[in-house]
Amino acid sequence: MNNLEEIEKLWLEFYKLPFPSGLAGEDVNGICVTSLDTFTAGCIDTFVSKKGRLDKKRKAILIECQNQLEIVVDNLADEPKVYYEKLLTLTNKILNHK
Repeated sequence: MNNLEEIEKLWLEFYKLPFPSGLAGEDVNGICVTSLDTFTAGCIDTFVSKKGRLDKKRKAILIECQNQLEIVVDNLADEPKVYYEKLLTLTNKILNHK
């Protein structure tokens, strides 16, 4: 399995996960986790649907999401932490994709 196939597989698995209960509309260290999820997922979905390509605007957005995801992951626990760790893993793989 190549890197793109791995990202596609992880994305399909993540896409099926429910958003962590109780987090909708909440802020973690001043970051709206709902918006973070939406923007990150939108960039990931675009990357997967365009077979490994992101335009400069979405790449910049994904880099900002990566920074925010690191903060959020450090400040969550349990199921929400695992959810956002998976989103961060996907983000890292995409930003490191050649």
